[in-house]
Amino acid sequence: MPLDDLRKQINELDEQIVRLLDQRARVSLRVAEEKRMAGEPSVVYYRPEREREVLERVARANPGALPTESLRAIYREIISASRELQRHHIVAYFGAPASFTHAAALRHFGRQCQFTHIGDIQGIFSAVERGAAHFGVVPIENSTEGIIPATLDQFINSPVRIVAEAYMEVHHNIMATCPLVEVRTVYSHPQPLAQCQGWIHRMLPEVKLVEVSSTPIGAQMARDDPSGAAIGTKLAADLFGLAILEERIEDYAINRTRFWVLGRETPEPSGKDKTSLLFSTRHESGSLFRSLEAFAAHRINLTLIQSRPTKHTAWEYVFFIDFNGHPNQDNVQAAMRGLERNSVFVRVLGTYPEAV
Repeated sequence: MPLDDLRKQINELDEQIVRLLDQRARVSLRVAEEKRMAGEPSVVYYRPEREREVLERVARANPGALPTESLRAIYREIISASRELQRHHIVAYFGAPASFTHAAALRHFGRQCQFTHIGDIQGIFSAVERGAAHFGVVPIENSTEGIIPATLDQFINSPVRIVAEAYMEVHHNIMATCPLVEVRTVYSHPQPLAQCQGWIHRMLPEVKLVEVSSTPIGAQMARDDPSGAAIGTKLAADLFGLAILEERIEDYAINRTRFWVLGRETPEPSGKDKTSLLFSTRHESGSLFRSLEAFAAHRINLTLIQSRPTKHTAWEYVFFIDFNGHPNQDNVQAAMRGLERNSVFVRVLGTYPEAV
């Protein structure tokens, strides 16, 4: 087929796609109107369990020419636009613009929300509690560096809930305004510098390494230094006008960070859920074993267990656990009863769909 005919075919398909997107948007507005007319006391427009269902369904329907992850990325933006038609949302994320948490928030919510950055994790919890933000995005654990204690500690006294989770592959890139051979200083947060030290020793053995408080600040300093480079995200390179000299310079290929989305509502069951909770035990021999024994008895998989000091009494700890399952399942209810019998207190932090 001649090239002009193929381009004409693409144009016709684009027009069809636009008309279908318009139809979808109109149906989305009707959904919002039906919710309001139903007189629900608190209308929920962000439905992570429904969004997960849509992303899984379109992935199953994919004939294969378009990579599944590309299709999901397109639909995340379609969902984001539809959600914003129903209601404007403010999402607060931890850290500076172009940080990994910023990138995770963009990937999860799409670019149609209003994003605001807050420099400390406590501030994210506070913004969600006060209603200054509808949702917050905070890191919880990294596959190479482990748990983020500051995030767990906030749950000891905060009423906010976990409403979703997100995962992001962490890839480090070296960026600058000069060629690699002219780089004399590398700016970055200590964690990326540590995770890329093998590459740095091989490729830039003589450079000066400068630790800064965040990767975006490092990118900003590299922009202002003619012989400076930074290690950070592609988002940081775009924001500060830097050229990426080499991608994926991390020493370990498998490097993922898990994030929690904070909110005030409880999602509906998705059929593939996680539950997070905290509890404390008595200071007795075997108390932790007895608290967790019911999960093994009812064949429930624990995906996280972590202890943290209460900060109120010396040597007093609380435990955080994640497990696969939803409290509406019989085996989960039975395990929870066993946990409650053998614990001083138990608080569910959230039940939410597993990330896609």
